Amino acid sequence: MTQKPHSLTDLLDGITGNAPKDQESFDLGDVLTSFGARSHGPLLFFPAFLAAAPTGAIPGMAIGMAILLIILSVQMIVSPSALWMPKRITQISIPRAKLNKALDISRPAARIIDRFLSPRLTWLLKSPFNYFVAVLCCGLAVLMIPLAFVPFAASLPGLAIALFGISLVSEDGLAALVAGVLTLVAAAVGYDMLVGF
Repeated sequence: MTQKPHSLTDLLDGITGNAPKDQESFDLGDVLTSFGARSHGPLLFFPAFLAAAPTGAIPGMAIGMAILLIILSVQMIVSPSALWMPKRITQISIPRAKLNKALDISRPAARIIDRFLSPRLTWLLKSPFNYFVAVLCCGLAVLMIPLAFVPFAASLPGLAIALFGISLVSEDGLAALVAGVLTLVAAAVGYDMLVGF
């Protein structure tokens, strides 16, 4: 990606935008690195998007993305200036056909969501509140691991993390508040699925 994303559409376009037309698959690490090592929003968004989108049906994808999100969110709290990603997870290969399918499904909704995004309540995304965002993302990622064993159950916490990522990209504190509400819903649904049998 050649420039910093400012919207959900920018994020989606940046995933495959600079790749050769004949490239058949994408390494997760290459995509994340293209957003920049300090771009917390895209780094949270992309793994969460992969877990929530149809690509989450790829065996092991949701668990792998959950582990990566835990590592990233913990580092955002402890050492936000330099984020490290485990090589084994960043070497996960994503077939272009599955990724393109997920992107094609998501783009119409992304254009609609972008209409509602704008910089506001930006103080919610700055210290010390940004640490609270990272803690919530970590908790959601932990929840994704047991839910990954139920088809598509990890999608809801994945969506919440993706929305937190979008809020950081667009500097929209209201989107972060909506993500917080979605976090409560994901926690309630997760509790019901895992404990409330």
